[in-house]
This record gives sequence, structure tokens and C-alpha cells, in this order.
Amino acid sequence: MRVLIISHNVISETNNMGKTLLSYFQDFSPDEVAEFYIQEKEPKNASVCRSFFRVTDRDALKSVFGKRVGTELTLDGSVEETVIEAKGAVEAIRQYGRKRNSIVFALRNSIWALSHWNTRALRDWLGRFDPEVIFFLAGDYAFMFDMALTIRDYLQKPMVVCCVDDYIFYNVNEDSALGRLEHRAYMKSVRRVMEKAYCVLTISDSLSEAYHEQFGKPCYTLHTNAKRRESRPAVEGGKVAYFGNLGYLRREPLIEIGRAVRDIGLDGFDGIDVYSAEKNPENLRGLTEENGVRFRGEIPPAEVGPKMDECVAIIHTEAFNETTQKMVKYSVSTKIADALLNGPCLIAYGPEGIASIDYLREHRAAYVITRPEDLRSGLREILTDAALRGEIVRNARALAARNHDATIYPKRVRGWLQEAIDAAQTDAAETGK
Repeated sequence: MRVLIISHNVISETNNMGKTLLSYFQDFSPDEVAEFYIQEKEPKNASVCRSFFRVTDRDALKSVFGKRVGTELTLDGSVEETVIEAKGAVEAIRQYGRKRNSIVFALRNSIWALSHWNTRALRDWLGRFDPEVIFFLAGDYAFMFDMALTIRDYLQKPMVVCCVDDYIFYNVNEDSALGRLEHRAYMKSVRRVMEKAYCVLTISDSLSEAYHEQFGKPCYTLHTNAKRRESRPAVEGGKVAYFGNLGYLRREPLIEIGRAVRDIGLDGFDGIDVYSAEKNPENLRGLTEENGVRFRGEIPPAEVGPKMDECVAIIHTEAFNETTQKMVKYSVSTKIADALLNGPCLIAYGPEGIASIDYLREHRAAYVITRPEDLRSGLREILTDAALRGEIVRNARALAARNHDATIYPKRVRGWLQEAIDAAQTDAAETGK
């Protein structure tokens, strides 16, 4: 099988989307995979891919003025990846771009629409690799969908679309006229791609159902995954902790939990620990010992597992704010997979109707609390009942083995890609008749 990946990020071990791609294709041979991407970063990991073609935002801008752009990159072996921190003006531009406001979307989409990225060098590279199927890791910019469709139409090969977040039902800039205009243009590009896609892969069952209804395509769930590790969670003790980012107003329910644990007054439980790399003062406001929260800051990835093992329970939470609920409705936190596979009892606190909360409750893989008025009684029950925590952990491990173990996903991805190839060959044979 020869697979062409189209994505913003390069396959990598040092950023989330790069790691996601690596996990999907980790059992593929490097001769089976080639990647077209637009990130500035150099490829470093040759374990699943050695052949790359890169056109960056900087290249796109230069090509507007007639400069030939695009770089073919080949790796003979993996080299150590390093994270380089941008500084000064470069970092300021990057941070502004991360705001994803309507002006940024309009400007970036316009540059790529005017650019001359589809060069003979790119087409020659595509021709030499001659993929049998295209794997498009979709994002929130219309121009990436337009590029994927252009390449698909040039190659006349089947395409599988992978959506690891929901940008279709939620428009982050819906409050502005330009934001609504940009989203309509985005949806036009999305529909053109979906019309020609063989199937869609999403990160939750609820999103798969919603996309199937929206686009009429086969949709399959590709849950977030984690690597199994040796873990020995604490059975007794007083440590309850949260690990992860504090975006989407998560500090508010964490403060509620911290206060509740402190006020319950159980022996050994005097609050919660929060481990996060968060630096934004607004997201840290109220995370104080007075509120039953000990903010521990960032810890190295290698220390997360041992810290989890010190806990009798760890927390997943989502805010009850209506706007935030719309933003995370179909999301399943990447931290959940590791918690289910390796962690102690998971306590989930958040509103009904959010994919992560509903998923954990459906499979009894966490102690789920969906109403603020039930928080204190729920925490008292789960923190005093070791047998119940053990039952939840067993359910979590069983669910993780079915849906989240990193070893199962390359086989599933390969199977769906092969289905697309077979369907295209069948269609071609019937058309030939």
C-alpha cells in the first residue's frame, strides 16, 4: 500500500498533530508513506516516512509574486528532534496567528488562494510516489481543503478524511460578520472534499454520527490513543489530581472540585493538585490553596505517570458555560486515553451532552458527576469507596483495550485505507464495463 498524507503538520514526536500521525502510521513501512505538508518544521522522524514535500506559508506568500516554491525532502534515517523556541518578531507573529480570529483566517486563506503552490516539482514528486490512496488530516482552514481536493483530482485516487476536532458545527468567530463569511467559505470547501471522500474518520462516536448525517459518508471513530506503561495506582491515600491544559474555562470546575474536597473534610483529603503548563494569568485565577487547589505547574512528560500513580483518583472536567459546551461538544480530551489505560480511578465532572462525559458514563469508565448540586455527595462516595474505585478502573482498562491502546490503530487505519482502495478499484471496473 502506498499512502499520501496531506496535513498541516509534519510527522513528528514533538507536537500533538505530528504525534497523532505517527501513532496512526507507526506500523507502516517508510516505503509505503509520503507526506505533503505546510509547516515550517523540518522532518526528523523517518520511522514511517522518508519522502516529504513542503510548501510553507512563507513560500505561498513569495509565490504570489512569481517565485517558484516547494521543497522535496528525503530522510535516510531519523535524527533527534528538538523544540526550538521562536523569539522576537517571529514569535509575535506566531502568537497572533494562534488567535484564529476572522482577520487571520481571511488573510491566510487569501494568500494561499493567490499562491502558485501547485508546481511541476510537486506534481513530479506525486507522480514518482504514485500513491494508491490519500489520507487527509483536516483542519480549520479552507485552503487546506482546496489543496487536498486539487491533489486528489490530479491523482484521481480515493481519499480518506480524518477530523480530530470539530470545526464544522462550531464557528469560533460566529459573532463577527467576517467570521460568518469565512465559515461559509470554509463549509463550501469542506463539502466539495466530502463529496469526493470515501469515508471520514473522527475522534468520537457522536461526531461520527453527526458527520454521517451531515455528509452521507461512512464515518468511523478513531479514538485518541495512549501507550501502555507499567503503572501501580495508589489504592489508599489522600491525593486527587488534575493533569492537562486549563483552556475552555476548566479552571472554574476545578475550583469547585477543590472547594468541595476541602469542605467535605475526609481524612487525608484537603484539596486537589493541578499539574499544567498553563501561563495565562486569567486561566490561573482562583487556583489557590484557599480554594482547595494546589497549582503545581508543569512537569516533564516522564514524570506524569509516576505522579498519577500517587493518586487514588484523577480528574477530567469540562465547564458548564454554554458557549464552552458548544466548543467542546464533540471533543474527547487526549488525556482520557492515558487515564483509562494507565491511571487510577477517573472522576469526570461536566455537563451532559459533551462527548467525553457521555462516553465515560456510557461505559462506566469513570465516576461521572453531571450536576453541580451532586458534586459534594458524589465526591464523598467515590473517595470513601475503594471497591467502587476498583470496579471503575477495571471498566476503564477494558474500554482502553478495545478503543485506546496505541497498538490497535495502525491496523484499523490500514483496514479503512484498503477499503477505500478496493472500493475505487470496484468502481473503476464497473465503469469500464
